Amino acid sequence: MYKLHLILKYLRRRYIAWWSLLAVSLCTTMVLVVISVMGGWLNMFEHSFQGLTGDIVVESVTLSGFPYYQEMIDKMRQQPGIEAAVPSIYTFGIINIGNLKTAGVQVLGIPIEQIGKVNRFPQSLYRQYNQYVEQAKETKDPQERQKLMEEAAEHAAHPSFKLPLPADDYRKNSDLGKVRTDPSTFPGMIAGSAILEIRRDSTGRTVGRDPYKYKIPVKLTTIAIHPGEIGVNLSEKSEAVYWIVDDSHTGLWQYDNNFVYVPFDELQKDLQMTAAPVRNIETGQDIEEPARTSELHVRVREGYDLQQAKQQVQDVVTSVMQEHLGQSSVFYPPPEVQTWREKQRVWIDAIQNEKLLTVILFGIISLVAIFLVFCIFYMIVIEKTRDIGIIKSVGATSSGVAGIFLGYGLAIGLVGSLLGLLTSYLIVHNINELHALLGELFHVQIWNPEVYLFDKIPNTMSWRDIAVIVPIAIISSVLGALLPALRAARMHPVDSLRWE
Repeated sequence: MYKLHLILKYLRRRYIAWWSLLAVSLCTTMVLVVISVMGGWLNMFEHSFQGLTGDIVVESVTLSGFPYYQEMIDKMRQQPGIEAAVPSIYTFGIINIGNLKTAGVQVLGIPIEQIGKVNRFPQSLYRQYNQYVEQAKETKDPQERQKLMEEAAEHAAHPSFKLPLPADDYRKNSDLGKVRTDPSTFPGMIAGSAILEIRRDSTGRTVGRDPYKYKIPVKLTTIAIHPGEIGVNLSEKSEAVYWIVDDSHTGLWQYDNNFVYVPFDELQKDLQMTAAPVRNIETGQDIEEPARTSELHVRVREGYDLQQAKQQVQDVVTSVMQEHLGQSSVFYPPPEVQTWREKQRVWIDAIQNEKLLTVILFGIISLVAIFLVFCIFYMIVIEKTRDIGIIKSVGATSSGVAGIFLGYGLAIGLVGSLLGLLTSYLIVHNINELHALLGELFHVQIWNPEVYLFDKIPNTMSWRDIAVIVPIAIISSVLGALLPALRAARMHPVDSLRWE
């Protein structure tokens, strides 16, 4: 009982020990904030990349694509681990937005009515999903909130490239590149939000989402690349006019700043990847060149082993390509089969290594807390030499005296780590608001989405990290008090009482 009494007394009245408590608290805060941001950054990478592709991706090694994809899809659907498979076409192009902006972009042709079966792309759309979610968050009426969320879910289940406005609203803006066609016949395009200059400013507010941007025609220029040809034939270029019907905000900067999405059939036609009759040079016979695609995105059934499903997809791709070997007028390199993580392994591995290195560096810096606890407790032991002699003279054992200072260190570690946990939670939970406040006060943007790829700082903490860092902080404090505690335990009562 006397040990607890002395521990609480020292904790309340020995103000010098509060510096060690502060050191433990700051080190705990620092490590938890860093590991939470870095870990959250990694989780955002994984969540975003997985949400933009299928669980498994069958990808052409060339821009000319690969054939027999529909046969592959039909066979994949028969596999026990495969839930759905959807094609997409990937290429590069140049867009001209109403003669206001010209930029090089990456173009993705998708069958939008099917894409939600394999990824979360429909949930990135603002006009067809996120505007309803934002309105639902702002409304206080539970029934209205539920209605808005149901409408968002309905749009996410049935996304579309259809023009959201009547044809008359587009007619006055339809003269782009001397195009005189009825504007209602132009297909729809979905643009990455940053392409339309929709972004978060330094205060965290979304700016640039102006209604007029959805009434400006966009000319997309692409070039067809045929299999077996060397180089690019500029005469094969295609110019198509679209209307921007929505913007996609994935939160991943490299997608939002570079990608536009168009109907799969339209892009397949423009790139001359549809089925077409050709003459086989070797046999002289007319054959039909099969339609081609660039990628297949595959959804794996929930709970099914991803690597096993990948093998099933690989077997299907290999068997289909071998079955049709020699039937085409040109040779098609076999497409590559990867899981979503393997496809993005360069990014993910880099972030994992950065997280590990950062945690190690900040862990080394945190050794300062142990050294500070040691120095302060050593000073306290020297200062309390007479007190130690009195305690021992009335019957306290050496282990009891050591227990006082080890318990003191434990109390410092416990209180300091809990304060650090609370502080780090408040910082991480409000880190985007703090970043916005810094932007308003100092007009600086510390978190640049062009560098960190996300326009939002991760603001979640992992309980697994907390379960590791907090005990380490407590143990470190006890270790810092260990040598002073042993010195106090070895003191002789008579020598302690004679201390001046």
